Amino acid sequence: MTAFARRWLSGDERTLGVFLVVGVLTMAFFRLDELRAELGTGADPLSLLLVIMSVTWWSLLPRSFVWRDPADLTWRDFAVTDRATIVSRRLVGHWLGRVLALGYLLAVLAAVVAAPVAWVLAGVASLAGAAFLALAVVRTSPVRLEWVTPLALAGAAVAVEPGPVAVFVLAAALAVAGAIRFRPGVPPIADAGRQKLVDGWRDRVLRVSGVQFMDLALLLPAARPARGLRLSGGLALAWLGVLGRARHVPTAVLLAVAAVAVHRTFPALPGVVVFTVFGYASLVPLVAGLGELWRSPGRRRWVGLGDVALRWHHLVVATAVAAVWALAVWPAGGWEANVLVTVPVLAACVIRTMTRRPPTYDNLVPVDTPVGALPVRLVLQTVRGPDLGVLALAIMAGTPWWAALLVAAAAVAVALLR
Repeated sequence: MTAFARRWLSGDERTLGVFLVVGVLTMAFFRLDELRAELGTGADPLSLLLVIMSVTWWSLLPRSFVWRDPADLTWRDFAVTDRATIVSRRLVGHWLGRVLALGYLLAVLAAVVAAPVAWVLAGVASLAGAAFLALAVVRTSPVRLEWVTPLALAGAAVAVEPGPVAVFVLAAALAVAGAIRFRPGVPPIADAGRQKLVDGWRDRVLRVSGVQFMDLALLLPAARPARGLRLSGGLALAWLGVLGRARHVPTAVLLAVAAVAVHRTFPALPGVVVFTVFGYASLVPLVAGLGELWRSPGRRRWVGLGDVALRWHHLVVATAVAAVWALAVWPAGGWEANVLVTVPVLAACVIRTMTRRPPTYDNLVPVDTPVGALPVRLVLQTVRGPDLGVLALAIMAGTPWWAALLVAAAAVAVALLR
């Protein structure tokens, strides 16, 4: 705690950042009427809280805190603070940050809906039980199908919409499962070997570089060998890219459940926007094969297909995947039928995202703003893909179905030709 105070409360720019963040976070409690008007209050938000808890738990499962710089492993591995201590502290930091974020979300939801005391206590109990179980799981090595528990919890929360009593029972079950899973005698993940630590460090370098340089290609997941389909033609190549990333299908399912929960809880939010945002996030990892292929001109020449042909084949596969996702989410969330028109728009946005050129930094076209210089060219390169969806949704709003189909066709044409 002393080190934390010295680092963040020393009076420098970090302290200023802390005050700004705290000020922004507290603004929500002084604008509750505006939030109620903009979000609406539909179903009991306990189900939404459980879904967000599941997503947060899910984000810990990759164990991105398990890494160590190879130079440190070579020259400073025998210091007073060993590798296990460093990784354990990093684990606690990642876990505690998520717990605090969920606690803030619980407070905002309770204030927006003016929740009774029983609702708040049930939310606190479920948060404590899920946090304890998540800590017990991620502190040890991964096991097969460990992702089933958060996915089942999110699905059950949306299907059942439990009340406070059921949530109390669920919290007790999560706490008992955490006590069973927490085994002090089992070596923690902090005792990982050098190879695993270096592999985690390489993954972290890619993630940090992708965020700092706004290069999405560095954040796309790599494929794994896929069996059962021989490579022949552009459609087979596109389908193999999806099969090689089938491990992200549960993520798409979890995002579908989250979309349903958000739409039910906040009916004032535009349903088309919620549907499109979660659909886009679900499709990007599955269609990442085109982005990996587009980044290498040599691989594109090896395929032997033109750029338009590659876009077309991947667009067909992406549209099929988007249709499956949409048909699974649409009846569960109670959306209107017009959201199905956005399926080709979703696929077009993903294809446009994957076919972006590598970012260039020679002429960023800086523009002065009240918060500093804004690199307009880099921003436009970064938002390539979602920009097409924003424009299409803005034009489709309030138009008849036949006009919406024309807009979707135009979006597909832009993704194919540009």
